[in-house]
Formats: sequence, structure tokens, C-alpha cells
Amino acid sequence: MFDVARVLLLWAACAVAALPTCAAEPADAGAPLDAPYDGNHWAVLVRAGIQARYLPVGLSDARAIRRAVADGTLREAVYPSLQLADDVAYITTNALSSSTLDRRKNILGLCRQPGGFRLLLQDTATCTDGGAPGLRFEQTAAGGLVCATCAALGWPTRWERHDRPAQCPLPAWDLAAAQRQFGAWRQRFEQDMQPYLHGATEQRWEAQAAAGRSAQATVVPASRASAALIGMSTSPDAFVDASGLPGELRRSDLLARLLQVLGTAQVIGRGGRYPEPLPALEATCAQVWYLALPGVAAHASAPPADRFVRDSVPFITVQQHGDQLRLAGLSRELLAVVLAPERPPPACCTGDTRR
Repeated sequence: MFDVARVLLLWAACAVAALPTCAAEPADAGAPLDAPYDGNHWAVLVRAGIQARYLPVGLSDARAIRRAVADGTLREAVYPSLQLADDVAYITTNALSSSTLDRRKNILGLCRQPGGFRLLLQDTATCTDGGAPGLRFEQTAAGGLVCATCAALGWPTRWERHDRPAQCPLPAWDLAAAQRQFGAWRQRFEQDMQPYLHGATEQRWEAQAAAGRSAQATVVPASRASAALIGMSTSPDAFVDASGLPGELRRSDLLARLLQVLGTAQVIGRGGRYPEPLPALEATCAQVWYLALPGVAAHASAPPADRFVRDSVPFITVQQHGDQLRLAGLSRELLAVVLAPERPPPACCTGDTRR
């Protein structure tokens, strides 16, 4: 059974997928060893394209990291990595107890050179300045690195390449199959939401879960979606206020309106993996599924396959296991449609003939 109060406390501010306040959450605040980008918050914010990742020899697995924390080699349980992108290296070497580099530095300029590369220690230095302070890394025949100049900073001198494996490989995509899966999921989801359409409370969500009638077959527990659904059904005013969407917004029957909107939706494409900024949610491996909605004329076609685009087509995020789907998140683009206020029909349609 999941703790609804705890879910609300942790995720209420993140109920709408990728609210700016959630996207800026630093990943290095108590980040676990499997945190994306080893907890380098700048890499998380820009979703850096890492081309190679290096670790000190002997510090390449979780057991070694925990031993290093216990014996004082590391200040915290973080992989002390060098993650190379195009022209910068995202570093987490401030976890090394012996490091004398300014602990506020977590990005260094990267200069690629024959047989290795150089990391610049001054923010204003450029690769053309051969005399600028830096660290020279030389490739070894075995594919590792040797950095003789690293010793002066209290860094290890021998490094090995350990690229992170893809944690969430995308399954094959077939639009017709996806639409069938979405239709089957939608039918089950509508049934799961019936107890919460009228007068829902947190206690009702808890009671349903305790009785074995939770919605976890169609909604990922403790996810953005579960927080949004609880908020929409129990505290609609607070949910709308937290949405950050501009203008006049609907404030009643939100869950029923969501079901109505999803009932007319058609899957029109996939946007790849959702770039989850919160380490605790990344293991959901959520996919972006774009939806076409009647009456939403703008951006009628999906972006290119497996390309994630904001402020465009409404989408949901889903967790997929074979043919089974679970809802992981509701995009702000979709919620803008759900929360759009009802407009009275024009005078022509109400019998009002006044001019």
C-alpha cells in the first residue's frame, strides 16, 4: 500500500510533468549511486550528451565506492567521474577527500588533443592557450588514461573508461499497436477512476488501496501521474493553482474532464524517453506518447519519431511492459486542454435572438 499523504507531500509540486521548479531540482542532493550523470546537477539540467565517462582505477563499482566512503577516501557515496561532452567535462571529483580543487567547480573546459585531452582549470582559459593551468590525460594502450599532473590536485593518476549502459532502451514502435494498447489501457483506467469522480478524499484513496482496489494496474504508484490524479480529485483548487498555467481555468470535475479528453484522444507518435530530471523517478523509464485531440487544431501532427518537443502536441508519459501500459505523467500541454474553462454556447444556439 502506498502512503497517499507522503506522495502528496513529495510530488504535489511535480504533478504536472516537467514544471520548471521540478526541472531545476539538483540531482546531487543526497543522490544515490545510480543518479543520472553521477549527480552532476549541471549535466542534469542541460541533459548533457555524454560521449565518454572515466573513473579512477579501483572506484568503478558500488561496493568499492562504499568502502571508499568508510575509509575516508570519498566524502560521500558518489562516483568521482569525468564525463566528457563536446567541449566540457562534467566532474564529480569533489567527492574525493584528497581533492584540493575548488569544490564549487563541477564543469571544466575540455580540449581534445592527439592521444588524449586536457582539462582547463580556469574558467577564462581557452584551448589555444597552451600555458593555461590544466590537467593532461594521456591514453594508454589498454584504453585507460594516465594523468601525471593530477597528483598535484590530490586526484588519482590512473583512470578507466566506464560508460553508463542505457538504463531504459526503447522498445520497437508500431503506431497501430500503440493505439490498440492505449485503447485497452484507457478502458481499464476509466474503470479504476470511477470511485474518485465525486467527493474523493485522500482517505478514500487510502481505503481503496488497503482493500486491494488501487489503480496501480493502470497508474504508476508514487509517480507524477498518481500525484496529479489525487490532487485533481481531492483538492482541485490547489491543483489548479499549482499548475502554473495562465488565464482563467476550470476548477471543478477535473478528473471527469480528464477522462472525457482522453476518451477522444488518438495516439499519433512517440517522443522517446521522457528526460526525467528527478533521480527518484528516472527508474520509471517513461515514454512520451503524443496525442491528437479533437478541437485542438494547433500542431496537429506529431514531431519526428522519438523526438521530445515541449509547447507543441499534448502528450502523456507511459510505462510500458509488453502490451501493458501504466500512466506515468500528464503533460502541461494536455492539462491546458483539460483545464480550459467551459464557454457558453453562442447566442445563435441558445434561442437568444437579441441583436
